Amino acid sequence: MEKLTATARKIDVVFKIADVMLKIAFVTCLVCICIVLVGVVFDLPDEMIGSVDQILEFGPLRLHIAEEYVPEFGTMLLQNTVICALAAVISFVAILCVKTVRAILAPMKEGKPFDRAVSQNLRKLGWLGLIIGLMGQTLEAISLLTAALTMKLETLLISEKITHVDVNADFDLSVLIIPAVFFLLAYVFRYGEELQTLSDETV
Repeated sequence: MEKLTATARKIDVVFKIADVMLKIAFVTCLVCICIVLVGVVFDLPDEMIGSVDQILEFGPLRLHIAEEYVPEFGTMLLQNTVICALAAVISFVAILCVKTVRAILAPMKEGKPFDRAVSQNLRKLGWLGLIIGLMGQTLEAISLLTAALTMKLETLLISEKITHVDVNADFDLSVLIIPAVFFLLAYVFRYGEELQTLSDETV
């Protein structure tokens, strides 16, 4: 039991650090959105808000776009603002995930692995994991589709060697695996909790 509590304390320290990093990411996303809103409301010059990147990335593939084909600043600004907003939501849900994990570790640090809070928070973690997985898929799809539209891939890539360009945003079912594992663990710990209760009543 001492080994369990010691391990729980060490893991809790790791998630405490992760909590700080996620909060920094969340605040950074909000600051970026605020900068854009201030720039739009007060009609600030483009260079005071940001700059347009001439690089288009698809996974490991990087395309360097000629300056005359770079999309308008306003279009790119809208795309990046939407991505920042989704990233902020994902960061917020991730913060809730970390908070839930620390709530699971709290009774374990006291040597109570089958406390009622453990199974309840594991179930909550399963739902949060499902939400963050779906949001991540949504962010990837929106990023891909908006990049294809703003960069006008047809005009960039179609030539005598490339006759058509398709952009397919696929849903990765593997995001369902981790939530399923948490739901299963919640059931296991719930069963352990019932056995612990029966054992205490017998004693």
